[in-house]
Amino acid sequence: MRPFEWQWAAAVLSLACGSAFAAAPPGTPARLEQVVKTAQAQGFAGEVLVADADSVWFEQAVGLARRKPDVAHKTGAVWRWGSVSKQVTVTMAMQLVDAGQLKLDDTLAQRWPAYPAPGAEQITVRHLMQHLSGLAYPGDSPVDADGIPPFYRRKGPPWQPDALRFCAGPAKAVPGERFQYGDCDTLVLAGLLEHLTGQTIPQLMQQRIAQPLGLRSLRLNEGRTRAMAVAMNANGQAVPQPVMATYGAAGAMEGTARDLLTFSRALLAGRLVSAASRQAMWTGDPKWGYAGLGVWAFTVPIAGCAEPVELVERRGYVGGIQARNIIAPGRGVSVVMFSNQAEFDFGEIWQGKGFSHDMLAAALCASAESTAAPTPR
Repeated sequence: MRPFEWQWAAAVLSLACGSAFAAAPPGTPARLEQVVKTAQAQGFAGEVLVADADSVWFEQAVGLARRKPDVAHKTGAVWRWGSVSKQVTVTMAMQLVDAGQLKLDDTLAQRWPAYPAPGAEQITVRHLMQHLSGLAYPGDSPVDADGIPPFYRRKGPPWQPDALRFCAGPAKAVPGERFQYGDCDTLVLAGLLEHLTGQTIPQLMQQRIAQPLGLRSLRLNEGRTRAMAVAMNANGQAVPQPVMATYGAAGAMEGTARDLLTFSRALLAGRLVSAASRQAMWTGDPKWGYAGLGVWAFTVPIAGCAEPVELVERRGYVGGIQARNIIAPGRGVSVVMFSNQAEFDFGEIWQGKGFSHDMLAAALCASAESTAAPTPR
């Protein structure tokens, strides 16, 4: 068997046969429902899913997915994953690390000498995963009347060759000098994976993630979206849209909340990468704002919890669709949230308030006073 095939087989068997389902801790679903009700009154619309390794504790969809005609959100809908795509792409790269085909300290010049990125002799795989490459930044281009950079309004296909040419443009910084979040890091990482494997990113997604885990909804948007929700502003008007496919492996993946949960569970269970690779991914560096590899990882106090909680967070925002994929490794709990309200504020967990924090407090802590605010009428 190839590396990790036995883990994948075990994952599929587990999904097919099920496991001993455990109920959520007493009172947890009611607390979670109260948090969602409060958030809905504050403008939230979308889908929320909270689960441990064995059972779904809470699953709810609220508000409107689109208007005129009005269509309500429903569980099981396909969502844009946005930059959660970066977490998936890094996972596929770490599978090559586990297989001995790639090292985190390999440079672009070593592994992909034909790619003409400035600083290729210094840019490492780790730099690409942690946004330290100094590569060009698509958002620097003058935006159009809708506020969208021309990089994300390109026509195609194919989009990947044009994106890689852009990312090989003038550098923004010396590799490893400073953190700069952007899509070029992941787009170049994806190009490297394609170069090393001889397969496209959609092929790699299917063979290494979707098929082994039975993710029937996971796809890369290559020109036609399957997502149901329409992004809206606070006035209920549709948000101007980029060309989704231009985000590629950095932001164009789509799938259901359940499939994202299955992906997170597989990471927790060691079904996708080794424990060493997962540890590397989930170690946040304070120097770079607690950025890990494809995620942010940090430990923070949560209202009602006796001790600070270790968290792994991956956010997404593309064309007004917001995503949150949050894992509490020590608790084995995952929280998946999507919203089509472009201006809804999820808050910052480390500030001890906001929707994301309150969902975690309700899910993880014995008492969660911060979630007990009455629903505005």
